[in-house]
Amino acid sequence: MKVLLYEWNAYMQSDLEEVLKRMGFICETFSCQMDGEDVCVEDPYVIRNFRKILHEGHFDVAMSFNYWTSIAVACDKEHIPYIAWGYDSPLSVKIEKTLSYPMNYLFVFDKDQLTYYRELGFKNVYHLPLAVNTERLDKLRLSEEENKNFAADISFVGNMYGSDYNSLRCVLTDYERGYFESLIETQYRIYGDYFIDELISDEMLDVMQKRIKKEVKYWSDTAGKAPKLEFRRWVTMLIAREVTRRERLLIVSTLSKRHSFKFYSPNEEKLLSHVEYLGTVSSHSGAPKVFRASKINLNMTYKQITVGMPLRVLDIMGAGGFLMSNYQEELVENFRPGVDCVIYESVEDAIEKADYYLAHEDERLEIAHNGHEAVKRFSYENQLDKIFQTVLGDQYRQSSSLR
Repeated sequence: MKVLLYEWNAYMQSDLEEVLKRMGFICETFSCQMDGEDVCVEDPYVIRNFRKILHEGHFDVAMSFNYWTSIAVACDKEHIPYIAWGYDSPLSVKIEKTLSYPMNYLFVFDKDQLTYYRELGFKNVYHLPLAVNTERLDKLRLSEEENKNFAADISFVGNMYGSDYNSLRCVLTDYERGYFESLIETQYRIYGDYFIDELISDEMLDVMQKRIKKEVKYWSDTAGKAPKLEFRRWVTMLIAREVTRRERLLIVSTLSKRHSFKFYSPNEEKLLSHVEYLGTVSSHSGAPKVFRASKINLNMTYKQITVGMPLRVLDIMGAGGFLMSNYQEELVENFRPGVDCVIYESVEDAIEKADYYLAHEDERLEIAHNGHEAVKRFSYENQLDKIFQTVLGDQYRQSSSLR
């Protein structure tokens, strides 16, 4: 069975290719810079050449991380199934223009995203958590120097998230500014319930958009003229980024004053004076070393991932690291809190649990071991098997029986 992969800068690409070949698939990769960064652009060059390769190579299916409109168009024209495995959440609202193509299959890792698309009438969207290549990570060995360099009481690999929210605040009325501030201050302290979108009315957004279109020159041609659904997603994205930023500032600031804290991020936050900034680290090779060597690996989920498990939690457990994460519904559905990982539900809870597990090494190491064993259920082999069972059915089962 032949698979044509569209390759962009997703760091999981090499794991996907490795495992597909291990499963007996014949894989080829199509690498091309899209025309612009918008995943919804219909790039004639990409469509033409992807179609040619699909046709001449007699491929059974095409696949990519995230959804790319040009690939969807090419597959639709060639009548070949297109598998898009969502790596980001939420995905671009604009993909809905082509998502209804009969050859499309979109897999999302957040159940709320599945509900969103199903309520819009898309039946070709499915829920599937992301995957981790534990077979590769189990071969990881740290030198004595690497253990020393990466060792920390607590580490976090991720962004602090800047946003245009402060710019947005400048064009809000006093009432709107106060309303959004109360939403943000409430949301970043609450775990397990995401309510920002439902508490912003269409009427408020209509008034805001008209004002932006009229008064804000640098947004007038983008946000000012965007369809209502796109404008809503833009505003809620800005607010979600600000919520995430404030939550991370509070937790990191508090924990770093009590314990050694290493922060791997492309940008330095001046408000965090007690952390050790170490810049970016390679997701494929460097981050697993951080996860393995750190006593506690912190996960603070981006707020628009409302119930799903971000890839970071799988990567931490897959590398054999100890995971301490905010509450996420799907995380506690799939792993045992206090056994496979540790879940905090407030800043105070995070402080208490960090203090406890740093003082109880045996329990910490046992939890890290349990998490590593439990996360193997989310191997690429298992998740890809579910994907191809859904998309290809009997054709895949018959092919599997011959391998």
